[in-house]
Amino acid sequence: MSLIKVLEDWSDYDNRKKKKEDAKDFSCSESWEVDYLINKIRKVFPQLTPTVIREAIQHCCVAVATPRPRKIFVECVLKRLGQRL
Repeated sequence: MSLIKVLEDWSDYDNRKKKKEDAKDFSCSESWEVDYLINKIRKVFPQLTPTVIREAIQHCCVAVATPRPRKIFVECVLKRLGQRL
């Protein structure tokens, strides 16, 4: 359930991506994408600090090979944060 909530409505993210074909992939090298995911996760889990979320993202940037499909990447981050999917 939490995965579904985090994955809801990424239209503003999709519109901001430089290449539309890359819209469904997460880029760890783009700071705005990392910040976007932190904000999405905090909306669902306000008790998590940005620092803790950023650390989980950094871990998954290494653990998930490129290209990083959004759903798989977000699953990795939520698992790292100890959240039920």
